[in-house]
Amino acid sequence: AYHNGLMSGISSTRFSPNSAATRAQLVTILWRIEGQPAPAGTASFQDVKDGQYYTDAVLWAAENNLVSGSNLGNFSPNGTMTREQLALILYNYARDKGYDVDGGRTLGSYLDADSVSVWAVSALEWAVDAGLISGRGEGLLAPSGTATRAEVAQIFMNFLENVAQ
Repeated sequence: AYHNGLMSGISSTRFSPNSAATRAQLVTILWRIEGQPAPAGTASFQDVKDGQYYTDAVLWAAENNLVSGSNLGNFSPNGTMTREQLALILYNYARDKGYDVDGGRTLGSYLDADSVSVWAVSALEWAVDAGLISGRGEGLLAPSGTATRAEVAQIFMNFLENVAQ
């Protein structure tokens, strides 16, 4: 992910793989995959200011219905990303690109399957079926767990190899 320009470090010497991924980081990766297209409009989120590394990425993602705000007109760019939120955004992106998003696998094999938010079930079924997301051990999917930067890098590698072909 780093060598292919999808992700950068948090500084010139640190990647910080175990740090939580942010909402801004995730949409920036998708935006980079798309070739960094210029957004058509201006910020509709109160907390997305011009000139930030993520500004165009957030605008582009919102314009393409890949993301919505977090609350009260905000995007929360520095907010952490849960695993089910990550699955939903990737699901929206894959559907928008015309990729197969039919998930054939149910989540019943995970002990915490009943903790998946209703809005994320189809997305997580697809992500698990496509080999993007797997459990964290001990039979747990951890849908509300925070996605780390290392997990995001792995999930995007899996996405590019298994889905975006």
